[in-house]
Amino acid sequence: MTTIEAWLSAIRLRTLPLAAAVILLPSGILALQGLVQGSVVLHALCTAFLLQILSNLANDYGDAVNGADRHRIGPARMVASGQISSTAMRKAILVVVALALISGVWLLIPLANSVQLLAAGQGRFWGWLALGIAAVVAAIRYTVGSNPYGYRGLGEVAVLIFFGPVAYAGMRTLHGQSMALGDWGPALATGLLAASVLNLNNLRDREQDAQAGKITLAVRMGNQRALYFQTLLVMTAVIALLVFAWSRSVPLLWGWSLMAVAYSNLLRRIWQVQEPRKYDAFLKPTALYLLGMALMPWILYWRTM
Repeated sequence: MTTIEAWLSAIRLRTLPLAAAVILLPSGILALQGLVQGSVVLHALCTAFLLQILSNLANDYGDAVNGADRHRIGPARMVASGQISSTAMRKAILVVVALALISGVWLLIPLANSVQLLAAGQGRFWGWLALGIAAVVAAIRYTVGSNPYGYRGLGEVAVLIFFGPVAYAGMRTLHGQSMALGDWGPALATGLLAASVLNLNNLRDREQDAQAGKITLAVRMGNQRALYFQTLLVMTAVIALLVFAWSRSVPLLWGWSLMAVAYSNLLRRIWQVQEPRKYDAFLKPTALYLLGMALMPWILYWRTM
């Protein structure tokens, strides 16, 4: 494997659709309302990609240091396999941290310069800057440090929060909109579907994680209950999205209903898995289905233009 191939593997390009989805879904809903700003969406996508890459690099480094990748089932990790040194990975993490912070601050500057509500804008800027820094810390501390929260079964909670309400509310705030009561449905749904990807990943690695002392929710619950948890995450999210679309957009309701059928079929196939390593085949479609959900409002928006 060449150096470039090793770094591309560490970045984990297949996870980027997940980062894109949490930006595209709320911005797509804003587009249907005639409120979207293309430049804000593109900048937010860039920031989300940097945070996702940071999480991937930190996870590669942290699991290698803690021994969780010693007998892993999925794709080889670069530090654990010796393709990338731990020193080089630490430097890369610092570079991506800097880039993510620069991109995030630049994205938030319009909030501080709000002409209409300057004082409120300043407060929003500092509040969202704190959340941005928290997202950076969460991306790193998932597996890095003396007591990473990913080793205590809290990974899905962090994903639910940052990929769900934080990302959703952030996009609305950047467009000058507040969160209405109804917005909490798709906000939580996005986080739940993102968390289902992590839960599926942990289902695949459950036995190896247990041996390495990485106590994920899948390790705590066991295979059967973790499958029930996977079903709960997906079906709760799908129902929340359908309820949101029910009184707002019939075409969106039909589109998301088709995706609900696809999710149901995917869950059926996941329940049929007999060997943990075979869960890996469902990680990509689980993430891409969320991207499909996120693109549906955009498809409707482009058709009406």
